Amino acid sequence: MVAAGFNLLLVSRSPDWRKAVTDASEALGHVNVLTCGARDALTRLAGTASRYSHLLIDRDDADGLLDELADLATAMASQETDLLVLGAADGQHPHIRYIATATPRSVLEALMATIPPRVPPVMGLEELRAAMTGAMIETRYQPIIRTSDRVPVGLEALVRLNHPDKGTILPDSFVPQIEHAGLAPELTGLVSARAFSDLVGPSLSGWNPRMSINFSLDVLLMPAALQRLEEQRAAAGISAGRIIIELTESRPVEDIPLLRRSLEYLRGLGYGVAIDDVGPAVPRLGPLLKLPFTSLKLDKDLVQQVVDSEEVRTFLAVTTARAKARGFTVTAEGVETNETWTQMAALGVDEMQGFLMARPLAVNAVPVWWAAWVADLAGRA
Repeated sequence: MVAAGFNLLLVSRSPDWRKAVTDASEALGHVNVLTCGARDALTRLAGTASRYSHLLIDRDDADGLLDELADLATAMASQETDLLVLGAADGQHPHIRYIATATPRSVLEALMATIPPRVPPVMGLEELRAAMTGAMIETRYQPIIRTSDRVPVGLEALVRLNHPDKGTILPDSFVPQIEHAGLAPELTGLVSARAFSDLVGPSLSGWNPRMSINFSLDVLLMPAALQRLEEQRAAAGISAGRIIIELTESRPVEDIPLLRRSLEYLRGLGYGVAIDDVGPAVPRLGPLLKLPFTSLKLDKDLVQQVVDSEEVRTFLAVTTARAKARGFTVTAEGVETNETWTQMAALGVDEMQGFLMARPLAVNAVPVWWAAWVADLAGRA
C-alpha cells in the first residue's frame, strides 16, 4: 500500500514511538518521516519551506512547546497539517487527536483516519458577549521583515477565539459577527491590552519590535476608543513610536475630515498609522493617500498574484511609488514564496509579511522563531 501525500514530522526521543511511526510509514509505502526536536519543529511549521501532512508530538518530549505546536498545527489543519499527540489524552486539549499506544497499528489507523472538514462555527449573540469578557480572546503575532537586510522589525497582533466547545476559531469566522453585533470596540480593547502586555513580557524582552494593531474604521473614529488605547499604552510604559494602528477597511471611508482628525490625534501622540489591505477595490484611495498616514500595506491576495499577472504588477508598482512619494513605508502582505519576495523587492517594497517568513505565532513561540531566524541570517553573512 502506498499513500500519496504523506510527509510526517515526528517530535519524540522515545525508541518505541520512533519504531511505531517508522513501521507505520513503511506499511504506507515508505513515506517520508523527519524526526526532530520541538524547537526545530516549531520553526519548520512557522514558515513554508517544508510542508507536512501530519505532525506527531510525543507529549513527554515537547519541551514545553506542546501548546505552541498545537496552535500552529490547528491553524493549518484545514489545509495542510493534521496534529497527532502521542500518549494518553490529558483532558486539557479536547480538540486534539491522540494515539494512546506506541504500536504500528495504532499509528497507522490514526494516519489513515479521514478527518472531517472544519466548518466555521456560527456563534450566537450571547456567545459573542461571553467572549468579550476576555477569557476566549487570544492574540497571535506575525513577524514583519525589512526587505533590505531581512531583519525582523515588527509584529502584527492578530486575534483568535478559543471556544471551550468549538476549539480555535480564526478571525474570518467571528470578527464580522462581532462587528455586526456592535462589539468591535470591546474586541479592539482586548487585543490591544494583550498586545501591550506581551510587548513588555518575558517572551519579547530580548527584542524591541514595534507592534501593529488593527482598528476598524468605526473604532478608529471613536474618541473614547483612542483614549482607551492611549491609557493602555501609557500604563504599559511603551513608547507610542513602537505602535502602529492599522486601519482595516471593513467599510468605505465616507467622512474624510473626521478620519483626518483621528489620524492627527494619533500622530500627535507619536503613533504610526497604516492603511491596511490596499488594492484596486479600496474606494477613494487617492484621498486616503493624502491623509497623515505613515505606512501602507498591500493586500495579500494581490501580492500573491504579482509573479503571474502584469496587471497586478502594474497596480502594485504604481501604488508603491505613490505611497513612497508621500513618505510612507510600504509593506507587502501574504508573501509565501521566494519568487514573490523577489518581485516585491524589485517593486521597491520596504517590508515583507507572510508565511514565507512566519505564520502567526503564539507569544511564547516568537522567541523560538526569532532565534532560528537570526541564526539563519548569521549563517548567510
